[in-house]
Amino acid sequence: MQTWQTFIDLQLRSSPTETALPALCPLPPTGVIRVAGGDALAFLQGQTTCDVRRISENESGLGAFCNPEGRVIANFRILRHHQDFLLLLSTDLLQPLLKRLNLYVLRADVRLSSEETALFGVIAGEEGTLEGMEGLPDSPHRAVSLEGLTWIRMPPPGVRWLVLGPKDKAQAMWLRMAQSHPMSRQPASRWLLAEIHSGLPLVTQATSELFLPQMLNLDVLGAISFDKDCYTGQEIIARTHYRGQVKRRLYRCRVATSRTISPGEKLICQEETVGQVANAAPTAEGQELLAVVRCDRAAQTEIHLADNLEGSFQWLDLAYTLP
Repeated sequence: MQTWQTFIDLQLRSSPTETALPALCPLPPTGVIRVAGGDALAFLQGQTTCDVRRISENESGLGAFCNPEGRVIANFRILRHHQDFLLLLSTDLLQPLLKRLNLYVLRADVRLSSEETALFGVIAGEEGTLEGMEGLPDSPHRAVSLEGLTWIRMPPPGVRWLVLGPKDKAQAMWLRMAQSHPMSRQPASRWLLAEIHSGLPLVTQATSELFLPQMLNLDVLGAISFDKDCYTGQEIIARTHYRGQVKRRLYRCRVATSRTISPGEKLICQEETVGQVANAAPTAEGQELLAVVRCDRAAQTEIHLADNLEGSFQWLDLAYTLP
């Protein structure tokens, strides 16, 4: 039986490389955890930075799991599916996170499992609409069910949706949209670039447990609740917030280099490490980054990658305003 990944690989190989919009994109490696059981909400409320009570079948949200020192183990998008919750996160953190979370279940009525779910992205053209598709969510994080698939509107800039659901329905929708609109088919790096434009970080194994949530701008993105009950790491996260001690933030920038930049790479300024790469995606001008950088060095042009002294470094605007 053909897997979703095999289907996507065949689709990308069979189409020429295009950059036009609208476009269909696979997601960067993304896993799904299902949290089920009568105590699912209470369990997540005590483990995550976000207020899970605000999540409904029509409203997704962002959040993170942290260690006792307040460092982000994994961040995620959360949505509700009937009485269960689905968490979307980096694939390389799925099994380690499941193993860790199961230690906290104890006697609670909670069942944790990896979910076989197909995911892809849809990026609209300049008009911001998709011909023949009615009823799509029109505000950020809003979710609707359409033809057996969940469509989630992503934050600006631009108009795009994250689509997830059963493999057969996802394949049928992909083929229908590719053939009838038509839409270009672009690699996962195109979706990652759109996430970078939106200032949405993705914690991977390379950056797990390196950053406080505020360093990833998760407070600005609505992924932290400061008025909910206790959760793992809350004391340090709340203290950092109320004392105004956020000395590093997530910034967007561009580096003139043709090589691939990996999460976790260090940024150097005057022979001192002042930041680390969170995510990177290729563009025609080089690589665009989301990087956690010391706030007092965030506007300086002499910053560079450890192995790239000559490559020009350009600071770019985020899609939101930092405190």
